[in-house]
Amino acid sequence: MMDRAPLSYIFLAVFSAAAAVTSKDYFFPQLQSTYVACSKSTINTNATGNDDGGATDDNGGIVQSISMKNTILTEEQWNQIKHASCPKQIPNPSIWPILFAQARIELEFNIETIPNTPNDEEFVTNFFTFCNGGVGYTSLDGEHHLVYLKVWKSANDQIRKNIYRVARKKDNLWNFDIKMNDLMSHRQQDYNELWSPIPLSKRNQTCVVTAVRDPVEHFLSAYNEIEFRSTDSFRSSHGVKTNTNNNKQRYYERYESGTDERFERYVSEFIWGASSTSVFPSLPFSNIFHSFSQSGVLWLLKQQIDLVGVNAPRLTAYLPSISNVSAAFPNLVATNCPGFEEEFGRPFTKQFDHPSQNDEFGFYAAAKRVWRKQDATSRALCALHLMDYACFDLIPIPDLCQDVFSDASFNDRLLKPQQEANEAMTSTCAFCEGGIPDPGLVVPHTGGLNCELVKATATKEVNGTDTCAIVQKEERVCCPTKQVGDGDDA
Repeated sequence: MMDRAPLSYIFLAVFSAAAAVTSKDYFFPQLQSTYVACSKSTINTNATGNDDGGATDDNGGIVQSISMKNTILTEEQWNQIKHASCPKQIPNPSIWPILFAQARIELEFNIETIPNTPNDEEFVTNFFTFCNGGVGYTSLDGEHHLVYLKVWKSANDQIRKNIYRVARKKDNLWNFDIKMNDLMSHRQQDYNELWSPIPLSKRNQTCVVTAVRDPVEHFLSAYNEIEFRSTDSFRSSHGVKTNTNNNKQRYYERYESGTDERFERYVSEFIWGASSTSVFPSLPFSNIFHSFSQSGVLWLLKQQIDLVGVNAPRLTAYLPSISNVSAAFPNLVATNCPGFEEEFGRPFTKQFDHPSQNDEFGFYAAAKRVWRKQDATSRALCALHLMDYACFDLIPIPDLCQDVFSDASFNDRLLKPQQEANEAMTSTCAFCEGGIPDPGLVVPHTGGLNCELVKATATKEVNGTDTCAIVQKEERVCCPTKQVGDGDDA
């Protein structure tokens, strides 16, 4: 609670000064058709093959993307959506449930019957905040720091293992992985270990990088990984025990492996409310996180802003594609991270593959076929992944997703909270709108100001500011509307 003592200074300072309401300018990066590392440098993505470190994808073939010129979604619309969803690459959590709701609408679910339990709300939050951790490295001279934030199914193995190979001073490396037991126990995740080797005064100078891919492609690849890890052959070879707490067959598993229907059912259950259906609890817990939003790495950085303020690290650069990652990622680091040019001055030479990339059971092929149908399932996946497209806006948006994002009713739900906030911030601070019974009444703790002058003070402020909130508290003196017994204290 604010001390009442300085209240008079607040009123006198505001009242005596001519207030000027200024609108905040926001920067909206222009959409570009070329791959740029966080607007800092151009990345060579002339792929000669599919080098994604463990999930061979025909990038550009699974999800067809085009530039924003002369398309369904206008640049103005997209800039508004981006600002509402992920301003300055900080995800807006109020958007998360809206995206799940729109995905359910695309699948024509009865919204009134959707689960709305704390577990389901937690699942939505986890979907957008999950980050596995990262790898840190201090330069040879000890003056610079590099942190790679890991994104599962976005060439994580290829990048992480090659960082260990090219680093000349292994003692300067550190790795932090999220504690899955904490996540399963619903405990708050602590990422401080990831940043602790870096002095607080230097954290905002840290070169923070990551690699992402088209969000829909990411989900399809993750589905393949999840299914592959659920096969008997994988469980047997890795010593994974069957979940004895839930021996019932998962609903989507009632469909034949490698079929379109199986993937469609999986998506439906996932979007319906994964923690309330068979998708979530019966999977080995960590597997489903492969399909979670790539924007979780940005939420990790947002948490650092909340903790250490101006000393917090920010994302320096990112790859918007994992095509030719063995050349593109070292180039990303060498171009954007001082002190690491020599070690990352050449392409990675070691290839690391996942067994799932062979798609022995046809899971991945089925997911691709369903996407190419461009029907309700595909539209739902677009809606679900708007946050990734907004936060990593160098990734071109597929035609179908542009159509989903430009839907008027969807736009209204996305933009209404931001519009209301903007209106509140640009309207005059309301004070005793119904009139003041005694304008000459002196308000305590205001340095002798009467109600009429306090109202004049309010007109120089805008709604939503701290000063407006302080002024409005004096409505209880100047225009009390409630009597004792209405439920408020006297």
